[in-house]
Amino acid sequence: MEIRYKLQGASADLDEAISFHRQALDLCPSGHPNKSSFLSSLADCIQTRYKSHGGFGDLEEAISLHQQALNLCPAGHSNRALCLHNLGSCMQLRYERQGALEDLEEAISLNQQAFELCPVGHQSSSSFLNNLAKSMQARYKSQGTLEDLKNAISLHQKALDLSPVGHPNRPSSMVNLACCMQCRFQSQGDLEDLEEATSLLQQALDLFHCSHPHRSSCLNNLAGCMQYRYELEGKFEDLEEAISLNEQALKLRPVGHPYRLTSLNNLANSIRCRYNSQGELGDLEQAISLHQQAIDLCPVGHPERSLSLNNLAYCMECRYRSLGTLADLYEAISLNEKVLELCLGGHPIRPLSLNNLANCMQCRYQSQGALEDLEEAICHHQEALALRPVGNPHRSSSLNNLADCMQSRYHLQGALGDLEEAISLHQQALDYCPVGDPNRSSYLNNIADCIRFRYESQGILEDLEVAMSLHQQALALRPVGHPNRSSSLTNLAICMQSIYNSQGTLANLEEAISLHKQALDLCPVGHPERSLFLNNLADCVHSRYESQRQSKDLEQAMSLHQQALDLRPIGHPNRSSSLVNLAGCMHSRYELQGSLQDLEDAISLNQQALDLHPVGHPDRPLSLKQIGSCMKSKYDAQGALEDLEEAISLHQKALDLCPIGHPNRPTSLHNLAACMQSRYESKGALVDLQEAIFLFHQALELCSPGSTKWAYIAKKLSSSLREQFNNTCHISDILNHPSRSSSLCNLAICMQFRYHSQGALEDLDKAISLHQQTLDLHPLGHPNRPSSLNNLGSCMQSRYQSQGALEDMANAISFLQQALDLQPVGHPNRTSSLTNLVLSVQQALFQNTSHPLSLTSDIVPDPSQLIRNTIQDILHDIPPRLVQTNTGILLTQAQMAAYFCESTQFQALLTFLQQSNDWHTNVNYIQETISDYFQYCTFSHRWGPNEPSMKDILCNDSIYEMPSTIGLVKLQKFCHIAAHHGYSWAWSDTCCIDKTNSVELQKAIGSMFCWYQKSALTIVYLADIPSSPFPVTLSNSEWFTRGWTLQELLAPHAILFYTQDWSPYMNSMAQNHKQDVHVLNQLAAAARIPPQQPSKFNAGMENARLKLQWAARRHTTVLEDTAYSLFGLFNLHIPVLYGEGKEKSIVWLLKEIISQSHDISILHWVGEQSSSHSCFPSNISSYQPLPCIQPGLTDLAIQQSMSSLQQLISSDGALKVYNKFSKLPFVKFTDYILTLPCIVHHVQAVKLRQTYMDHHSYDVEAVGLRMVKIITPENLIESMQPAKSPYVLIRPWDRNILNYLEEDHEMAGYKMLMALEKPFMALMLVKLPEGEYKRICTSFFIIVCPDDPASVVNSRTTILDIV
Repeated sequence: MEIRYKLQGASADLDEAISFHRQALDLCPSGHPNKSSFLSSLADCIQTRYKSHGGFGDLEEAISLHQQALNLCPAGHSNRALCLHNLGSCMQLRYERQGALEDLEEAISLNQQAFELCPVGHQSSSSFLNNLAKSMQARYKSQGTLEDLKNAISLHQKALDLSPVGHPNRPSSMVNLACCMQCRFQSQGDLEDLEEATSLLQQALDLFHCSHPHRSSCLNNLAGCMQYRYELEGKFEDLEEAISLNEQALKLRPVGHPYRLTSLNNLANSIRCRYNSQGELGDLEQAISLHQQAIDLCPVGHPERSLSLNNLAYCMECRYRSLGTLADLYEAISLNEKVLELCLGGHPIRPLSLNNLANCMQCRYQSQGALEDLEEAICHHQEALALRPVGNPHRSSSLNNLADCMQSRYHLQGALGDLEEAISLHQQALDYCPVGDPNRSSYLNNIADCIRFRYESQGILEDLEVAMSLHQQALALRPVGHPNRSSSLTNLAICMQSIYNSQGTLANLEEAISLHKQALDLCPVGHPERSLFLNNLADCVHSRYESQRQSKDLEQAMSLHQQALDLRPIGHPNRSSSLVNLAGCMHSRYELQGSLQDLEDAISLNQQALDLHPVGHPDRPLSLKQIGSCMKSKYDAQGALEDLEEAISLHQKALDLCPIGHPNRPTSLHNLAACMQSRYESKGALVDLQEAIFLFHQALELCSPGSTKWAYIAKKLSSSLREQFNNTCHISDILNHPSRSSSLCNLAICMQFRYHSQGALEDLDKAISLHQQTLDLHPLGHPNRPSSLNNLGSCMQSRYQSQGALEDMANAISFLQQALDLQPVGHPNRTSSLTNLVLSVQQALFQNTSHPLSLTSDIVPDPSQLIRNTIQDILHDIPPRLVQTNTGILLTQAQMAAYFCESTQFQALLTFLQQSNDWHTNVNYIQETISDYFQYCTFSHRWGPNEPSMKDILCNDSIYEMPSTIGLVKLQKFCHIAAHHGYSWAWSDTCCIDKTNSVELQKAIGSMFCWYQKSALTIVYLADIPSSPFPVTLSNSEWFTRGWTLQELLAPHAILFYTQDWSPYMNSMAQNHKQDVHVLNQLAAAARIPPQQPSKFNAGMENARLKLQWAARRHTTVLEDTAYSLFGLFNLHIPVLYGEGKEKSIVWLLKEIISQSHDISILHWVGEQSSSHSCFPSNISSYQPLPCIQPGLTDLAIQQSMSSLQQLISSDGALKVYNKFSKLPFVKFTDYILTLPCIVHHVQAVKLRQTYMDHHSYDVEAVGLRMVKIITPENLIESMQPAKSPYVLIRPWDRNILNYLEEDHEMAGYKMLMALEKPFMALMLVKLPEGEYKRICTSFFIIVCPDDPASVVNSRTTILDIV
């Protein structure tokens, strides 16, 4: 009956076989010699039924029966090896179902024992080897350890060697070995592995006769190899053969066959692949039908259901991309969400499910523009990436997908950090794809696109050249016939078009058109990408029209865009793009022929596109800009001022959507400026002209000098400036305009220059007058006031030199001193200001010893003592020991002071003071001189072997005379570089701290942030980053994973990074890498922090949780340093106690943060609780990025929400809310008790939904909240009376919110309601017998939503003590 089931697939036969086995077992009492065999036979049948029907109970019963059989076969029993083998197979099946790695490890152990019990030559040796190999292969797929795959291949090869020609198991051994070779091909991209797998499968197929039960499996595997070869080489006949082989396999698996499901999915995937290549919608519909049939064979609980749902979801997504039907996209999202619910915890396909759902969310974002969809996609991709550690064969896919999302966010928000992170992620993905990998060409294209976008933003031609080189490499990997060759041709064409836009060489444009035509020829009618390639070609032809003004080019571009639009019906995600492009052509024809109908058509098309771009959509600024340009043209043609006003309004809205850093901001500034200039020409209001000049100035600053765009805007600006100079007689009209000060300053500098070249004193007087007017426009606090003071002081000094009026010198010194006072130490212009002031003072002192600048003092101190006192003050704030870079000697502060007193600087300063009549005026000069002498460099690096200690250094005269070690050479190189940069002193944490002195060590830990902050320069050595002129992925460097290096990145004002060979990172010659935007963005991406933070970081309690999040990925060698390394970031001074343990040190840190900042956001974390307090985590790594709950509202949405609230809730209700919350105190922490004000929601019911591995999914009902889903490994009490429930869900109250509300308590109450009715992150607590509470369920964020605003009004607030 069992054999007939395997041949024909009738479930009734299998059920009957199981029944017979049960009866046989019942006839075997305990002690029967065949009982173990009968247990195994029954277990095998039930295991077979599990494989067919997916009933988890069957699998558990099979495991139990195999375990009983094994217990009856003690060591030495003849059947023990077989029982071990059978139980191992079941454990692997349970691993595949639930993803528990311990099941897989047990399967490997059991299979290993079975094989070891199998003597040489045993008939089951090859079978046992194959099973062990399959387990090793499964572990490789989970963990990504290549050693497991290598072992699996070796074991399969041994199994094959034990099955010579003619052996019945030889074909199966060939198939198993081929699957491993195919797996290695997927990992390493070696075509020889794929060819060997194909050859083995073809040989095996020849050995399986037509009715052999394993022939269908061999056909499926061979089809997979042919499909891989098609994807790699692009030969369509390989894909057709794959489809044919899958069809043959399906015919061998009729309805009822246990493996029909696999064949349906495989055939569907091959046909979908043909759709991707040929674009025949019928193929996609057939694939969907096959996947739906597969799902029908997977009832709820079936182990393959999640994979089948996943396949169907992907096809629905493809149909959405082709037809634009939103219902398909929503169906795909729904299916993916179901898959994710089935794949909890460590399920093997959870990363795939997360990726697929994220891709669908990104699709919906691209269609509807909701930022929360994009943020959710990023979160899912980040989780998927975390589940695919280094070595996982699918990690590159997750890196690539996450990079795509970061790129999308860059296009929306213009944050260059997102683009840099996308480039970094794409580079990491590419590093996983060696030459020969089928995905390499795609990853080359992806990183090239990102680098091209950076070129478009930054204008650095090298980026464009790198992008072209990468696209050319990709094209070389896609020969004629490759399914993706058209994509590479298009990408290369876009780069050629960018070069044309930059340099204006028509040959580049012609080549771009040629490449686009080749790409279009590869996409016949019906191809899903044809509309995209039509658009691309049309854009290039339109560009040629704009250059050559040939009307045939314009007509061709319009025709191509119209064809593209026809292929994108209503609902298609890219229809708006075609509408905008066709409108652009209509606008161009209007400009050529003057037909107002063309202009009206362009306006209509652009309006349709705008309707498809709601608020938040990434393409909305483009639509606004296009309509604005059309309305401007309409105004130019008809002179209706309302058209111009509408154009200004539209361009202003477009500009508002392009923040600083957005790639389209220069264009938006230019368009708005042009409209303002037109309004000036119409109305004559000089303020409009000044606004136009101001906007043109901003646009010009954002363009690369010399570029086409720069030249065009510069021409417009010069025209506006000429108009302005024609109106200088009305200068009083523009007195308060923001560009006036710039114009006055520029004119003053010109007058000053002419004075120096021609000597006309009236020019100098005029310059002084203009600088004085500029200064009047820069009051105290204005960022340009120091430069205005410097300019005016320099002019006064020049006039003093010419005329000798002491009043001019006094004024010059006064202005220069004021400028210096406004430029603190570290200001980029402080050095030049100090130089100017010193020169002026010296000139006054030595040329006029009796001038009235001198001030007398009642007490005249000893000048040498004044210097020594100043030395002590300055040394107080720097490290207690420094290495002298020229001698290599480690000196104490007393020794350093002695060195200064013997230096030429000391003698020069002493002489200067002795000749001065008033030292009070020179105190700043004394401090600056001494501070400059003691400027020091700090060293940041990853500790390695043989680092020199303070004891090692003190035992020698100089570090340059010590025996060389790796650590010493590093220290010597650091000191040489510090000396090269002009610094005499250097500090390294390896040798400048006495770590045997606990007092000194504690002071060093508390002061280290300050020492790095006060250093003149920090030098970072990245020993694991190779030298390269191009960005090298920094995220792989250990330096970015260490705890102490976070403050070493954030604290210094100036920092330089050096690679393995001690060359500057990216060969950057900047004096401070925090001011090199390319390096800075690389650093920020690697450190996972915003790009502005390294140069603008402030220590303290602000953004406390964000700082903890930055540290989450970092670790330290000494456990307690996890907390101690963060003290400086929060400006904390807490006693250091090594030996207290990591958890306790973290609790002390978090206790201080919450006590000083009252910031309850640090309570939001996921992971293991600290044993010291339930509200704090055991590790900083628990501070992962917060999930995106709900995006911010627009002003209009806020007004609408407020209006709705005021209709729902009375003013008394709003006051009730305000009074309730305003009385709550701040959170505090005393005696290990967290006293927390909060909103309490009592739990009324808990219901278990699902258990997966060691996690339980519960539905929780709580007062005032909608149903809450909680996933936790903890067992919650289900049956209870609501009044006796020990559980509460709470919303911690942040009293700081009151600081941001106005005095009107009623309005403040409504604003509180608006905030409190949104979803929020809750904490779950359980009440203890003593009346205190303890936090539980910390494995996942708990996101809840209030029932309605009324439930917020009636919510209960209280203060809980949590332990």
